[in-house]
Amino acid sequence: MLGLTKRKVLGLLVFFLITIFMSLIKVWVSIEKVDLAYDLKKLQKEYAANLELKSKLLVEKNNLLSPYRLKRLAEELGFSPPGADRVRRLDHE
Repeated sequence: MLGLTKRKVLGLLVFFLITIFMSLIKVWVSIEKVDLAYDLKKLQKEYAANLELKSKLLVEKNNLLSPYRLKRLAEELGFSPPGADRVRRLDHE
C-alpha cells in the first residue's frame, strides 16, 4: 500500500485523537474565559451601584441624624430640655 504499518497507523490515529482532544479543551477554556469576563463585568457594575447606594444612604443617615433636624422635630412633638429638678446623676462608687 503506502508503506504504512499497523503500528504507524495506530500512532497517527492516537496523534489525531490527542490533537482533537486538545483542540476541544482549548475551545472550552476560551468559552469559560468569555463567561468569566461577562460575570466580572456584571459584578463590577453591581459593586459600583452598591457604592453609589452606600453614598446616598450615608447622606440620608446624616440628614436624619442632624442636630438641627432633631431639635426641630423635638419642638414639633412638644419635647423640651429637662429642668434641673428632672436630671438625676448616677455616681459610681
